[in-house]
Amino acid sequence: MVVVIPRWDHRLKDPESVAFAILDVLADFESEGKLKNLPKSKKFPVKTILAILLFKQYYNLPLRDAQHYGRKFFGANIHYSTLHNWE
Repeated sequence: MVVVIPRWDHRLKDPESVAFAILDVLADFESEGKLKNLPKSKKFPVKTILAILLFKQYYNLPLRDAQHYGRKFFGANIHYSTLHNWE
């Protein structure tokens, strides 16, 4: 079950809370089996790549900033060119 956070909720202003909310939603999708048909990545989990790209889209960030926040919040140093290929 996916829980929708109202847009006026204060957690949506905090980047760390948004990162954890994205991971929760992706974990729900994974448990429902909706992430099975995605292409595979050799180095990084697809869930992490998707989380970084969703974070990038939510805050309208450039790819280099998404790479930085991916390191900071998701613990994955994924190069911006790899993120560009997955976009």
